[in-house]
Amino acid sequence: MTRPDAPAGPSRAAEPPARDRSLALVLYYRMTQLSGFTYFSMTGGIRTSGRENIPERGAALLVSNHASFWDVFALGISVRRPLNFVARSSLFTPVLGRLITWMGSFPIQRDGIGVQGFKETLRRLKRGGIVTLFPEGTRTPDGRLQELKPGISTLAIKAKVPVIPVGIAGTYEAWPRDRKFPRPHPIRVHIGPPISPEELSSRSPEDATALIRDRIQQAIDVARQEFDRRLGRSPTAD
Repeated sequence: MTRPDAPAGPSRAAEPPARDRSLALVLYYRMTQLSGFTYFSMTGGIRTSGRENIPERGAALLVSNHASFWDVFALGISVRRPLNFVARSSLFTPVLGRLITWMGSFPIQRDGIGVQGFKETLRRLKRGGIVTLFPEGTRTPDGRLQELKPGISTLAIKAKVPVIPVGIAGTYEAWPRDRKFPRPHPIRVHIGPPISPEELSSRSPEDATALIRDRIQQAIDVARQEFDRRLGRSPTAD
C-alpha cells in the first residue's frame, strides 16, 4: 500500500501498456509528467496517497475537485497511467490546443459536457482509458467543493465503469483563480476507493450525483489532513 506521504514521482515498477494512445504520445506524456514533478518538487513538493485505488488495467472515470490550473498537472503526476482530460473548449487555441490534445485532452462546453463530449468520453472509455472530469465545471472561487453539474451521474451510469473520486489540497493556495501567476506551495492528492457501476445504477440521478460529491469531499478531507499534518497545523485551521 502506498504510504500517505509517499512522493508522487515516476514508478520503476512494470506498468501495463497504455492501449488508448500511441507510443509517441505516451512518451510525450511521460516527459510532461517528469517536467511537472520536477517543478513541483522545487516549489513545495507533491505527495499522493491511495494509488492502489487506480486499476492497473481497464477503463475508469476519475472525478476530482477543481481549485486551480495546477489540478491537471497534479493529477497527471499522481496517476501513473496516462489520463484523458475533459477540458473546456476555450482552451483549444492553435498552440495550447495542440499541446493539451497530445496530453489526451478533448473539448467540452463550459456549461456542460454536451453530446459530443459525452460520446468522446464513452469512446475513450471503450478503448480502455481513464477519463478525468472536474464535475464542478469550473475552478472553485473560494477553495471549497462546489455543487456538481447534474450530467455527471448520467455519464457515470451510462459508462458502466468504476468512478474514482480524488481530492486535491494545496493547489488553491498555490494558484487560485484570482492570481495571474502561481506561487510555491506544497500539494497533496488523495485517491479514494472506486464507486462501482452497481452502486450508481441502483440510485436516482440526483442520489448518484450526491454520492459522487460526498466521495470527492471525503477524498479532499483526507488530502487536507495530510496537508495540515505535513505543515504542522491543526486540522481545524483555516
